[in-house]
Amino acid sequence: MTDPSRPSRPDPRIATALRDLFGIPESDLRADAELDADLHLDSLSVVELQVALEESTGVRINPEDPSAIRTLGDLQSVLEAAIATGQPAFPSLKLSEDR
Repeated sequence: MTDPSRPSRPDPRIATALRDLFGIPESDLRADAELDADLHLDSLSVVELQVALEESTGVRINPEDPSAIRTLGDLQSVLEAAIATGQPAFPSLKLSEDR
């Protein structure tokens, strides 16, 4: 069931990633659109989308239960939570000086 407090259109970063990666037009995007049934994204495509969103936001998107992300609204909630916590997507690597 769609949460009435959620916007009907996804975050522009999600819309852009879906368009650029998979050619999905924004007109097909709504909060209750299911990633698999409506947008035809398989698990690998969802990982590609996650990486693209991490690159565009700079934060790590690491849901506690990835299988719980079934709709664009779910993805939007996970993205908003990731941005709120602000964990870097690509933390700088420290090279050991013991070579």
